[in-house]
Amino acid sequence: MSDSPPLSTNRTEQTLQPRFVGRPWVGALLTFVLTFGAAAPLLVSAPVILDTDSYFHLAIARLYQEQGMVDALPWARFSAMAEGYGDKEVLFHALLAPFADGTSTRGGRVALALLVAGAAATMALVAVRVAGVWGLLAPWLVLLGAQTYLLRVVRLRPELLALILFLLAAALVGQRRYRLLGGVGFVFALGYTAFHAFLGLCGLWFLFRGLWRQRWSWQLALYPLIGVGLALVVHPHFPHNLVIWKIQSIDFFRLKDVLDVGGEIGPPSADVMLIRNAGLWIAFAALLLVRGRRGDQGAESERATSEDGDTARDTRDALAVGAVVFGLLYLLMARFAIYAAPFALLWALAWAARGPARLGQLHLPLPPLSLPFPGMGSAGKARAWGPWSVALPWVLVLTLIGSSLAAVPFLRTRLFAEGPIDRETEWAAFGRSMPPGARVAAEWGSGQLYLFWAPQALYLNVLDPIFMAVPFPEAHAAHRAVVTGDEPDVPWALHARLDSDHLAAPLLAMSERLLARTMADPRIETRFAGLTRLYAMTPDRNGDFVLDWRVVPPETPLPVTADAPIASWSFYPRASSELERRLEGFVDASRLPSPAPCQAFVQQLAVARPIRPVFELAPWGPTRLWLDDRLLVSQGGESAAILGRGPRVELDLAPGTHRLTVETCAANAQSRQGFYLLARAAG
Repeated sequence: MSDSPPLSTNRTEQTLQPRFVGRPWVGALLTFVLTFGAAAPLLVSAPVILDTDSYFHLAIARLYQEQGMVDALPWARFSAMAEGYGDKEVLFHALLAPFADGTSTRGGRVALALLVAGAAATMALVAVRVAGVWGLLAPWLVLLGAQTYLLRVVRLRPELLALILFLLAAALVGQRRYRLLGGVGFVFALGYTAFHAFLGLCGLWFLFRGLWRQRWSWQLALYPLIGVGLALVVHPHFPHNLVIWKIQSIDFFRLKDVLDVGGEIGPPSADVMLIRNAGLWIAFAALLLVRGRRGDQGAESERATSEDGDTARDTRDALAVGAVVFGLLYLLMARFAIYAAPFALLWALAWAARGPARLGQLHLPLPPLSLPFPGMGSAGKARAWGPWSVALPWVLVLTLIGSSLAAVPFLRTRLFAEGPIDRETEWAAFGRSMPPGARVAAEWGSGQLYLFWAPQALYLNVLDPIFMAVPFPEAHAAHRAVVTGDEPDVPWALHARLDSDHLAAPLLAMSERLLARTMADPRIETRFAGLTRLYAMTPDRNGDFVLDWRVVPPETPLPVTADAPIASWSFYPRASSELERRLEGFVDASRLPSPAPCQAFVQQLAVARPIRPVFELAPWGPTRLWLDDRLLVSQGGESAAILGRGPRVELDLAPGTHRLTVETCAANAQSRQGFYLLARAAG
């Protein structure tokens, strides 16, 4: 028996396989060029870059380009990053800096296309090693067959860099190149916040090989630890990077259920998992059903030497562990689709190929059929579940075609969704309307968008609510009350509790209450009105609010009578600072040391001539208003003290002294207690 490998009768296989299998970088380079050529025009012409995080990363890259690697983020005044930025993706931002060009996003879009192409090329590199030339289909099957993956990779985020490094790590584990694996860990810890995920994955690879394969590779555990540890210490923002990591990776999961962390942190719905990933599931199922032809050249090459066999097996093991880990994480959090889809398909491809050169056949219980396909190896009868054997690459190619037809409308809907305006043009106009040095209260998501388009202003927080909630819990609660509309006196609260003189928010994301509060308050001036809103809180426009009240003692009969000792009663406590007094307008019973469940206030009016002023009463809970002894308003329920929605009353005041008495009650134990009384123009 000759020791030479059997000759292939397929000339295409003979010419193609050595190039791509022996030199997988050729296929990776080809994939990179094709993917970049397809992605760049799409991303450059898209109306926006998906996700406000994308604009934040561009803003930080621009900051590094202009000022170097600063370790403070004054933009985020109420954030753990304000005094110690501890950039958790410092290498990513440094790599992005050359693409940052003022308020132009073209460079960022090109950088995103390069990252998408880099991820595809890395997948191709691994896939060609485990499955030969047909591994070149893998990046496209993932990109087009898993729409949940596609939706993640069109965002300019460091998780794309993390994906590339995870895939490289799996390949290096298979080749047992542990020193290089430590180098990947070094880059990972500088480029992405979750260095613990890299260490955890390496630890699982170590344990799997030791417990399952009975081979303990201590270098596999040691070098990643050295690489990651060294990166954390040499980080230009050390030790602030560890503080930020602790908040992001420990406090975040402790508090994520009570914070507004976004939909990507929750689990995907069943229909999204099944329908949006249909192409991936078909390819995955076909690969798992394939019969590996162990007697052909591919299987022989795997068994040719012990070293080569172990390398192929170790690569499959590394991909399998990654697929299981990221698959389980995807079931818990939708954002892990970016890792789960590539690892799952690559593992299935490696399992089906069972060697560096061949894929088998998919057997179907149908009448006999023979379909030729390049690269399938020598012909021969196949033992099957049924009479038909279909070349697996045909299934994958047809799946890829079907996935492409589904991905085109998906991309059009998500990436090229038409709207009433050009959003980036509006954001640029918004940025021009922002006064230099403005102190802006904005939600963390929109704040990082404004940080790119209006860098001359200062904001509250970026990236995640946890960075505000942990170091500044009171400010975080105050801001939540503003954006939900639960804070009645927005101008006062912005200054007193958030040191802010402007409010910015996307119109479609504003709560109905907050939007209503901005429409009829004389202290709130609209500076920009589009789908993005910018409001200025203007002092000295509260002169028409009735604020100088006396606090009626408990158990005093109402209404207050003319002979009551009003002059001896304490004054309602006005705001503490001068600027706050120039902004406030809401009479808040919670300022009293011990407010009664129904608290009354009284004011005496000295009138020299007959007048007929008009007042608006905007109470929070059940409220009554008297003029002297006459009841003018009795309102039950909870109306949330929204100016413009309260009843208006005309007071017929004859010369002399009159009494205005207001009683405000709490609708329940959690309800606010207070009111606005504002002089309005007649008519």
